[in-house]
Amino acid sequence: MKMFFNLCFTVIFTLSSFFSRAADVPVILVKANKSQWKIHTVSATKEAKFAAGELQKYLQKISGATLPAAKAPGNYSIIIGLKKDIPAAYQKILPVMDKGYDAYTVAVSAKPDVVVVAGENGQGIIYGVYDLLEKIGCRWFYPRQDSNDPEVVPSLSTVSINSSSWMVSSPTRYRIYNGDGWFFKMDYELAKEQVDWAMKNRYNAVGWQALASNANVSLFDQYDDFKKHGVETELDKRGMFIHGPAHSFDQLLNHDVYFKDHPEWFGLRDGKRVPQTYAGAQFCWSNQDARKEFTKNAIAFIEKAPLIKIFSNIPFDGGVPCACDICKKAGASNLLMVVASELAEELKTTHPDVMVETIGGYGAVPDPPTNLDVINERLRIIWAQWGRYHGVGYDDPAYDAKNLDNWRKAAKGGLSICQYYPDNFAEPWVMGPFTKAMVSDRRYFIKHNVSAMYMLTYPKGYWWNHGLNAYLGGRTYYDKTYDPYEAIRDYGLKYYGPQAGPYIADYYQEWATNIDLSYHVRDDTNNEDRKMLADEQKKFIEPAIAAAKGNKSYAYRVNRVAKLHALAMNMAEGHRLRGVIETLRKNSKFDDAAKVLEKAKVHTDGIMANFYALADMNQGLIERAEVGGFIKIGIKGWLDEEQKRIAAHDTTPLNPYKKLSETEMLPADVLK
Repeated sequence: MKMFFNLCFTVIFTLSSFFSRAADVPVILVKANKSQWKIHTVSATKEAKFAAGELQKYLQKISGATLPAAKAPGNYSIIIGLKKDIPAAYQKILPVMDKGYDAYTVAVSAKPDVVVVAGENGQGIIYGVYDLLEKIGCRWFYPRQDSNDPEVVPSLSTVSINSSSWMVSSPTRYRIYNGDGWFFKMDYELAKEQVDWAMKNRYNAVGWQALASNANVSLFDQYDDFKKHGVETELDKRGMFIHGPAHSFDQLLNHDVYFKDHPEWFGLRDGKRVPQTYAGAQFCWSNQDARKEFTKNAIAFIEKAPLIKIFSNIPFDGGVPCACDICKKAGASNLLMVVASELAEELKTTHPDVMVETIGGYGAVPDPPTNLDVINERLRIIWAQWGRYHGVGYDDPAYDAKNLDNWRKAAKGGLSICQYYPDNFAEPWVMGPFTKAMVSDRRYFIKHNVSAMYMLTYPKGYWWNHGLNAYLGGRTYYDKTYDPYEAIRDYGLKYYGPQAGPYIADYYQEWATNIDLSYHVRDDTNNEDRKMLADEQKKFIEPAIAAAKGNKSYAYRVNRVAKLHALAMNMAEGHRLRGVIETLRKNSKFDDAAKVLEKAKVHTDGIMANFYALADMNQGLIERAEVGGFIKIGIKGWLDEEQKRIAAHDTTPLNPYKKLSETEMLPADVLK
């Protein structure tokens, strides 16, 4: 027995020593579209099986070669599995995993020829395989939502990767992607595409915003549809889970079911008990019987929804708290903690694997609770700052973190932070990468052990426009060494090609550095902003268009950037005209102001037409439903008031804090 042990030790030591000497040597997986390599899966888990299938699928797409499955490891083997299942000889060549979550470690050896992908858990295995494919040249910048814009998968007759080893682990335990296909009335095929994209970009869960009760579709039926349409299957084989159903109090205490017999369960508004609907109120959180029924209904739903691991139950969106005397005295935030804590306590024994979460810093509960004693030790809180300015991050001294810090202290079971990097509902229509905020926010997450990042993308029409921020964000929170600003360079080269890519990378890095430009383009550009936009058109956009002409895919992608930049310049000209009008009024040149106002009306009509045209292209640039609403208010909402002030010979500006430029009022420029 001792001789056998010594022999095994010698073999393992010799192998590890041999492997370690072969560094930075090309390991050829495919040559002339043929391969002698095989894939050996050592773990019998669904995630390992899925990872092996993904590796086989993409290597075939890249090279045309299909790597078969092997029953045992050997030379020319790609070994995939949980680290604990990797044969001892091959474990020796793997780097030691850092502390963290969903970790993986990879070793590529030239002599003998072997590749090992080992995960701490199922997600780690899958991430390791995707990382290996990325080393070969694959990229997944956007979901497959446009048939004219395929995934970035190279076409190679020879596939090689240098011998090396590396590992990655996440400092953030839960990385949740709430894609626009997961809101309200679900598009199930789109939802599945976004599951696929999310996993590739290091998310491990999806956020689900359920339909409200006025849709007359219960939470039970909505979840059943996940099963019917194969969504649950796509999540399960990747080991992903669901965070949701989010704003759903109206579903869990439905006024159609309870209001007639129990009006006292519902919120008081303007002296009347009202349902949980628009212009209504949240249910009466101080009513113990109402809370019991709410908890009973929530548990009944959880029983039927096995993939919901963070039961995020949030008051219906837009509803005010109950105004009864008891609720007002207790305080909305304190009472919401009671509602959610009672549910968390019940689930502690019946469903210990399900976490309970509710909202903080948003909607009906902007202020932190004052009574921390009522908060259950298992209760999570998701904190959201809607309409946040992304020029500073959470750990920046310029950021007022008081509200966030206080809600973090209340989150005894863990804190989730909702990030709006790719959201458009309250963010600029043309935006740069929020890389500065991402890096600063990540430091806050790590310093304060924030356990979940929730990425919200809404509404649907902007999916490409703001997708880069979702891509960079997922990776930033998975890998603490990831530099999203530097990753823009890789994005440019891989997505737009080696000729056009450097121009687009420079363009987006300039926007990332000058993030105020995004907000100014939406609200009110100044002379410097307009000069920057004009310079970018000449320095980056026009050369990129010329460089991409010979490649259909690259040209299509560059054209998207060019269209959004043209929109930005168009809006900036509208701002210039507005400034001219205000300057003329200030100087009592009302006739000239009226002439420019007519010009501005025509120009803003053109901006609106620009928005509609981009929306109708269905390329993920603009959401059409917003054009006639929020966008129109922003583009044309000032015209009527200007007309009134001109007619009244009023010299006061619409915005008293705006600094007007006298150079904007030159008659030759104004009246041409």
